[in-house]
Amino acid sequence: MNASPSKPTAADDKKMAAMLAMLVALMPLSIDTYLPAIPAMAHDLNADIHRIEQSLSLFLFGVAAGQVFGGTVSDIKGRRPVALAGLVVYAAGVLGLLLVQTGSQLLVLRVVQAFGAGMTVVIVGATVRDRYQGREAAQMFALIGIILMSVPLLAPALGALLQSLGGWRLVFGFLMLYAAGIGWLLWRKMPKPESVGCIGRGVFADVVGRYRRVLGTRPALGYLFFQAFSFSSMFSFLTESPFVYMKLYGVSTHDYGWLFALNVVTMASFNRITAWRLKSGTHPQQILKAGILVQFAANLVLLLSVAVLELPPLWMLAACVMFSVGTQGLVTANTQACFMGYFSKESGSANAVLGVSQSVIGASMGLLATWLHNGSAIVMACMMFVSTTLGIMLLWLFSHQAWALNSVREP
Repeated sequence: MNASPSKPTAADDKKMAAMLAMLVALMPLSIDTYLPAIPAMAHDLNADIHRIEQSLSLFLFGVAAGQVFGGTVSDIKGRRPVALAGLVVYAAGVLGLLLVQTGSQLLVLRVVQAFGAGMTVVIVGATVRDRYQGREAAQMFALIGIILMSVPLLAPALGALLQSLGGWRLVFGFLMLYAAGIGWLLWRKMPKPESVGCIGRGVFADVVGRYRRVLGTRPALGYLFFQAFSFSSMFSFLTESPFVYMKLYGVSTHDYGWLFALNVVTMASFNRITAWRLKSGTHPQQILKAGILVQFAANLVLLLSVAVLELPPLWMLAACVMFSVGTQGLVTANTQACFMGYFSKESGSANAVLGVSQSVIGASMGLLATWLHNGSAIVMACMMFVSTTLGIMLLWLFSHQAWALNSVREP
């Protein structure tokens, strides 16, 4: 097990946040940098564009599998060795993607890449939970988020630039270099576990027991489900956005990157509001409530505009998406803090359950969007609205008593 660390200083907080942000950036880089290249990939691999879009959802399924494995193993063997092993698997998948020749090969290798990414990033939430609790944990998640916001802001534009310089394969070459760099940083800077548990014949019973305790904590599950379905709303947009923006509206790959960046600017602005309110003493749940209201309203307006106008003005659709996706800055850090606050001994397993639920539900909604695709923007709008609505319903079903209690005192 990891030893209990001493109280971190402000300088330690910033260094740890920067390293964890670079680590978790592996996910948006792996997804967002190749979004502008999807039409070119479909053409070069002689595959339908919606089959290439399915690689987004399959990536999340692979991430989920990596998180299931890596989360509990990190509780036993420590965060550092699991993260490094995940990066090795990730690099192997990317190497294959540099040489891929068919759409089917692409899908398989994206799963391999994703498994390694899941093993690696699952240690982030667990590491925060090892060191912080309550509002301090939410502040740390928000600090990581602030540092991380630049990645999805720049990733699509970076992907478009790399594609123009050397084709879409250069995107995966960049990912290989990034994985090598972050691996070196973790090897040099991340503390080694002071003691390491053994993985023997009883490990499966230990794993099952940890996950059973997490899944049996009913008040925490509402926060888990809302984060998963809120992410699904954003992921439905990610899945359909190359088609909607570049095919229906005729947006260029570079302009697509700028439109995508507007979503991240909104997200970063909401994240700053989260950080400010947490520092002023606001409970994470109160900030989450504001995020829920804004996301629901944005998705409702988006659905109504598409239903009435079929193809609303680009500025209207983009504005709704900006506020919907941007609410991740109000939602993610606060749902993580509320959920992880229930777990101390099983923080790695709890973070794995949170990540797996987000990945599997998000991937399922993304796949459903591709299957329901009818050549219009209505599928994207419907999936975003349905995802948020389901998240609200499940939050109330599982956590309404905890919600009422947390409204008057800290968890």
